[in-house]
Amino acid sequence: MILQQNIVVGYIGTYTKNDSKGIYRLNFNVKSNKVEGINLAYEIGNPTYLCIDKERHIIYSSCKIDDKSGVSSFKYWQEQDKLHLINYNLSEVKPPCHVSIANNKQVLLSSNYHENKMIVYNTLEGIILNYPQIGRHNGSSINTDRQEKPHIHCSIFTEDDKYILCIDLGTDKLNVYTFENDNLVNRDDISFSFPAGTGPRHITYLKSKPFYYVLSELTSEIFVFKYSSKDKVPFTNIQSLSSLPKNYNGDKSGSAICIHENNKFLYTSDRGNNSISLCVIDPDDGKLRLINTFSSKGSSPRDFQIDPTGNFLFCANENSNNVSIFSIDQLTGELTFITSINVPTPTCIKFI
Repeated sequence: MILQQNIVVGYIGTYTKNDSKGIYRLNFNVKSNKVEGINLAYEIGNPTYLCIDKERHIIYSSCKIDDKSGVSSFKYWQEQDKLHLINYNLSEVKPPCHVSIANNKQVLLSSNYHENKMIVYNTLEGIILNYPQIGRHNGSSINTDRQEKPHIHCSIFTEDDKYILCIDLGTDKLNVYTFENDNLVNRDDISFSFPAGTGPRHITYLKSKPFYYVLSELTSEIFVFKYSSKDKVPFTNIQSLSSLPKNYNGDKSGSAICIHENNKFLYTSDRGNNSISLCVIDPDDGKLRLINTFSSKGSSPRDFQIDPTGNFLFCANENSNNVSIFSIDQLTGELTFITSINVPTPTCIKFI
């Protein structure tokens, strides 16, 4: 298959508890604003989160195979609909909820909400190696239904790969890890504790300046941090704000956070009111200003992603089994709904 230059390719992770069979591939024409194909790329259980090594054409995924869970890796080619399994590493009962790759593309992080594990895997050309290192936490917080124990929801490397940042919803903490003599060390002395009941979920950062952004699930807030790798305490909280409109009084359930490649716009999704919010980033101090909130055009927008052109936003609405597609105004960041496609239980979208 030969793709036109105006086709962007995305992969969609899913829960396979309903009609889904695994990882799906999406071809989208950025000129006609039309989906030109969607198909099952690989059949595997619960590939709920994906990350991509574009340089080596490798996709990493959470997964469940029979009664074991863990992470898997696949080779992709833009001209082929199907993914090709490289290997998998299964050491868990319940599948992880998040995976990410270091900037040097040699280390894979897996976060397991249910099993209180952040697993650090070495990789070699997409092969997920054995003998991983595991980080675990202690504690709880005030929400007895959701914070009765640690619940690790997301882990990433800082842009300079100096620290691992591990977000724990159950203990209201941003845990900072380092490697010392090749051993994983939890640096509690430089970690950050959120207000009780916050329930931090996901983290991202600005590529142009040293600012990091955490979205909370239980309170739907965005916390802004200034990062200085040379300081004794590298992360300083400089702002917190609601990701929802001032007059909103309903359920809160922050889910995903993403920064546009132009470093001007930050978006969040919320499953409480099925919305996507737009913030503008101050170019000097990294602080945010909430601009507008848009319907996600579906139920439970668990994840979303901006395509490589920067012109479109794709939102995975888990409970309504659809991916909604929006155009992005390049001057204001405002979203305009284009269309919706049927995808069973979508939970993550990544573009190659």
